Amino acid sequence: MRAAILSAAGEPLRLEEVEAPRPGPGEVVVRIMACGVCFTDLKAIDGLATSFPLIPGHEPVGLVAELGHGVSSVQEGDRVAVHAFFSCGRCGACAEGEQEACVLGLTALAGVSRAGGYAEYMVVPADHIVPLPDTLGYAEAAPLLCAGLTTYAAFRNVGLRPGQRAVVVGLGGLGHLAISIGAALGAEIYGVTTSPDKAADARARGASYVDTADAVAARLVEEGGAHVVLNTVDVLDSVARLVPGIAKQGSIVLAAGFGDALPVTPAQLGELQLRVVGTFFGSSQDVHDLLELAIAHDIRAQIERYRLEDVHNVHARLRDNKVRYRAVLEF
Repeated sequence: MRAAILSAAGEPLRLEEVEAPRPGPGEVVVRIMACGVCFTDLKAIDGLATSFPLIPGHEPVGLVAELGHGVSSVQEGDRVAVHAFFSCGRCGACAEGEQEACVLGLTALAGVSRAGGYAEYMVVPADHIVPLPDTLGYAEAAPLLCAGLTTYAAFRNVGLRPGQRAVVVGLGGLGHLAISIGAALGAEIYGVTTSPDKAADARARGASYVDTADAVAARLVEEGGAHVVLNTVDVLDSVARLVPGIAKQGSIVLAAGFGDALPVTPAQLGELQLRVVGTFFGSSQDVHDLLELAIAHDIRAQIERYRLEDVHNVHARLRDNKVRYRAVLEF
């Protein structure tokens, strides 16, 4: 099979012909039809990966090609999405259906410690397979498995309800999907961006107001404050500027920006009774629920389509922030 191989941290990927994998007990082989490209893939290549040689990619979708011993939950030829956070299944978080909080941490993510979706075939634990509805194309579905999943799980974790006000900071790969998802959940969505050319896209996806952080905060003060602020960018300056516009007992959810100091003071936390929540990925049940939501509300990522042999160009565009808004490798 063709695959993009990472030999060591920081090395360029090599396109190679390698032996196709075979499933073990409780596993299936998926014929990859598309795999989304994510900033986390770049982080894995730059040093996050823990074993080599390694195939990156954690947003794969495709067809079941082969069943391992004991697998009866799927059949060969089924269209499937892969929940690519291969949790242990034994710890307390896994037992409660919160696989993204598994004790294995980031090492459970495909493309970090085990082969991912930058290849024609991939071995997947059968309990991490989610049916892919016929009404979702492969390339359309792939970005939902990380960018969509991360933002959907963020809103779920803080209990976003219809009629509440939610702010999405950053209108990139995560943010543009977060606007669609939040609107589909019934919230009134505000978008924060420093790129005015993205405002029309955000409004088309359901945002009622899009502007800078200061302007959005002022608008929210007039309207009663935001119940949720979801940050999807690497810096937290905009979140700090939004604090005056957050309602009491509101939530700040960090899907990015983990390297900065928290954007609120202890005094603000106490006075406003704020919650600051970190979010990462989501569960396999979240994948199932998100796919249903995407079909019901026509949620699709704006994507750029590439072939596997274009992977170096895709990664270069991603590093230069030129992808709008998600890139997908098609096989």
